[in-house]
Amino acid sequence: MIDDLQLAEPSARPAPARSAKERRRARLGPVSLWLLLLAVVLQLVSLVQQFSYLFAPKPGEYPLLVVVVVLASLAGCAAVVCGIAGATTTDGRRTGVFGAALGLAFLVLFAAATSFGWGFLEALSTPA
Repeated sequence: MIDDLQLAEPSARPAPARSAKERRRARLGPVSLWLLLLAVVLQLVSLVQQFSYLFAPKPGEYPLLVVVVVLASLAGCAAVVCGIAGATTTDGRRTGVFGAALGLAFLVLFAAATSFGWGFLEALSTPA
């Protein structure tokens, strides 16, 4: 029975026509990977800034530090949203799911590292 199924000719169904909207959504999968790359670069820059601010704070550096943290978080969230939107189509499924999963993982790691850094900074700045 299995041999019969393997030897049988595949049905000659034409591929379903894809709309322009579906093709645009499929392109969001690779876009999520590019946004993820941008988010990771911003997260690394932010962590380096936090580390330098922790040991040698400079006046006026704090607002820039907050802006980079917010931008890194927004870029990571945008990568996750684009990945999920790209995963809804058959053409963008693999890259979309990959981008969304990596984006979530990096956001969680970034949030943990940032909260640890801010907690350490708060502990250092309280008077003894």
